[in-house]
Amino acid sequence: GENHRIPDALGGCLKYKGFAHTFYPLVPPDKYFGPHPEWYSLINGQRTHENAQLCLSNPELREFVVQRVKEWLRESPDAKIISVTQNDCAGACQCPSCKAIDDAEGSHSGSMLTFVNYIAEKIEPEFPDVAVDTFAYQYTRHPPKTIHPRPNVIVRLCSIECNFREPLDHPSNAAFLADLKTWSQMCHRLYVWDYVTDFSNYVLPHPNWFVLGPNIRLFRDYGVKGIFEEGAYGGPGEEMAELRSWELAQLLWNPQQDDRALTKEFLRGYYGGGAGDIIERYLAMMHDASKGFFLACFLRDGAPHLRFQALAAAEGLWQQAEQAASLDPDPEKLIRVRLGHLPVWYGCLGRWESLRKKCREQNATWPWPSSRKALAGTFREVCQGVPGKDWIQVRVLNEGGRQVDDFLKEFAEDPPETK
Repeated sequence: GENHRIPDALGGCLKYKGFAHTFYPLVPPDKYFGPHPEWYSLINGQRTHENAQLCLSNPELREFVVQRVKEWLRESPDAKIISVTQNDCAGACQCPSCKAIDDAEGSHSGSMLTFVNYIAEKIEPEFPDVAVDTFAYQYTRHPPKTIHPRPNVIVRLCSIECNFREPLDHPSNAAFLADLKTWSQMCHRLYVWDYVTDFSNYVLPHPNWFVLGPNIRLFRDYGVKGIFEEGAYGGPGEEMAELRSWELAQLLWNPQQDDRALTKEFLRGYYGGGAGDIIERYLAMMHDASKGFFLACFLRDGAPHLRFQALAAAEGLWQQAEQAASLDPDPEKLIRVRLGHLPVWYGCLGRWESLRKKCREQNATWPWPSSRKALAGTFREVCQGVPGKDWIQVRVLNEGGRQVDDFLKEFAEDPPETK
């Protein structure tokens, strides 16, 4: 990883120079667009650096990037992988040279891989043990027809468009699976960038728990050499983060393990036997409630597991889990269960009035406090955590950096009750 500092005594690690979206760090537009607009994307007849990429066929740019990559590697002599990766947007160059390559190869990965292969070939004499890492991501995800990566090139295939409720070999993910299959046949060092959270709502039920094992085994079966599982990197509080982190670590070490057995082992060990069994029922219930929904890593409208019936049932289970944890002699168990309860409250607070309406229509029992303000206060209290335990102090709620207080301020007053 880019930031890992694992000493050799503990096994060491492969170190990256750069990690992702390095085009503009390598060729900063504030410094180079003025004198060299031709180094940047031609889009709709104009050179631009806004929501754009580099002109990958430009020979002067290629030589410049070769020198920049060498500079970066000289600065970091312990790095074994250097990232030469597209910006996190679209904006592929449409100039005749780039377009000719992409048209011939049937994908924008054609010009990307031609560019990266050139860089990798030029740095190899000085850095024979370094691999150049690039992406098969969004507009470059589909593999080219004839161009193959050099032996010292890593292709990192990204699953960002997929349905994460289902395994990646499910029909809803057929396009990704086809790309995985083709890349695995043409790439000696295929890596995967996978996504295991909802980046728009870190603290929201995200029922992907049961695909973690099948997906890692799928990657293993297709010869993937490295996997990056991206979760909520903004800080503690991601829904079921502890379960995912532990289970993924187990599976990356040995994919053959029974992932359902791992889930049971973790829940009982981390939350206590009584609470763990109840939380296991919660996971199964929410997974069933989400059936048929396309679970993206950014929430889409209409999630069935966030409707009243599912959230109310989830609330009942977490209340039972809190009761069970309160009887455990280890007070840490209750702290952990209350933190795990946050996603259901988060879902309720954000949908309060529509949930109240559904509750009335169904003549059901409202399982939360009658005051939204009171529930928001409980949410804030749990997020503040316990002094000395930084891992339970929840601050960031999404990838954009939304803070807990920003989320809760709209709940400072109770809405008028509809009769």
